[in-house]
Amino acid sequence: MSIKTTIINPPQIFTKSQIAAGVTPPLGVVYLASYLIKHGYPVQVIDALGENPEQTVSFRKGSYLRGLTFKEIVDRIDSDSRLVGISNLFTFAYPAVEELCQEIHRQYPEKKIILGGPHPSALYEEILLNHPEVSYIIRGVEGEYNLLRLVMCLDGRLEPENLTGVALRNEKGKVITVKAVGRIENLEKENIPFPARDLLPMENYIKAQEGHGPSSGRWTTILTTRGCPYGCTFCESRQTKWVARTAEDVVDEMEECIEKWGITEFHFEDDNMTFEKNRTIAICDEIVKRKINVKWQTPNGIRASRIDEEVLVKMKESGCVHITIAPESGSSRVLEDIIKKGGDFDLDRLKECGSFAHKIGLKVAAYFVLGLPGETKEDMELTISYAKELAKVGIDEVAFGLFIPLPGTPLWDEVKEKREGMDFLDLLSVGDMTKSLSWSDYITDEELQTYRRKAYMVFYVTRMVYHPFVFLNSFANTLRNVESTKTERTLRQYLKRFNIKAKKYINN
Repeated sequence: MSIKTTIINPPQIFTKSQIAAGVTPPLGVVYLASYLIKHGYPVQVIDALGENPEQTVSFRKGSYLRGLTFKEIVDRIDSDSRLVGISNLFTFAYPAVEELCQEIHRQYPEKKIILGGPHPSALYEEILLNHPEVSYIIRGVEGEYNLLRLVMCLDGRLEPENLTGVALRNEKGKVITVKAVGRIENLEKENIPFPARDLLPMENYIKAQEGHGPSSGRWTTILTTRGCPYGCTFCESRQTKWVARTAEDVVDEMEECIEKWGITEFHFEDDNMTFEKNRTIAICDEIVKRKINVKWQTPNGIRASRIDEEVLVKMKESGCVHITIAPESGSSRVLEDIIKKGGDFDLDRLKECGSFAHKIGLKVAAYFVLGLPGETKEDMELTISYAKELAKVGIDEVAFGLFIPLPGTPLWDEVKEKREGMDFLDLLSVGDMTKSLSWSDYITDEELQTYRRKAYMVFYVTRMVYHPFVFLNSFANTLRNVESTKTERTLRQYLKRFNIKAKKYINN
């Protein structure tokens, strides 16, 4: 009998003053599952967040876990699973993954634990040396191929010398690595099956209405590309080969989701969906050709330099309702010298793109990063001024995120010694409006917090002055429990949280 694998998406971690990051299908996990199933290996998927998004428990250092508890997760692991894989996307989530590994090992010491994702992939040696309960770490850009070969090796169907993209301890306890293969070129369903969404609690994501973008109705996430050729120094996906699915394959998956789960809205989570203009247009045309009546959006962001008015019109005609663009900073110095955004990036072009999108009826969000190493107060002021200009031309909303140093990126190597003894949980400040961590020698934590609040105030006051009716409509949507922007979703979540607290106070 073939080896069975349990793949776990861990509970979500957040702070008391933070709106949780969303309840979305873990596509990476179910891509792994579908690939193993295609090759004859049974799989169990446990999405700890999706299984119980209403449950929260206290964790460490003022943080909370959302979803199944560690014990509940372990109790759900099939007894006949020989392998347990855990996805670890975010560095600040690693403490929860660490404790989950220990809990699994206590109850099932015979099971092999495998970690995957950007964080363990970058810090594989440290993790394997300090955590004997972890047997393997999948490394490289493609998890499907590397995980399958590991499973085949453990199943006796592949010789160890044919392993790829894995880190492990040898007989002497020394960490060794096997070089990963390159990017999978063929992403069509005959090679990489559609994600095994049937192994997920799909109705729970729809019910939660907490996508990375504004969500309404019956929605789900989808990926049409992998990789990003640009070199942004804070990003884990930097300078990875960009590969894309055909328009026909993408729309085939959309139709499957419509037929199986009644999906009416899609969130394209690509790192760089619109990199190739003709392909973007082909997807739009294919949606229109098949007369698919859906809404869609790009909450993970698109690069303004790779789209124009023709593309935006096509996107709107095919059902696009919301786009996210990412200037990152309003300072050319920061973009060129610190982030290294790329030569084709232009702030004026991005503003024009956002303005035209607004004119044709698309909702537009802009994302900035504050607190970068080397960033100055003058750079911050330039960012605030640029955000003000975006508000004037009709950009609907902004997010001023805080820089998080991520292992495996150039900026991690630059700042990893700056805060000795820092717990990964401290990086949760990215979504917490009550505290800020500056990684710049020119800006204190307190100053960063002040600039962050100022940036939000300037943008939304300007937005209200120049577009008062649209601004007021956002509040009306919130009261009607309707959302067309991420801001409205956040307001709705705050109201929900406030209402829960008020009821507890009254009842007590």
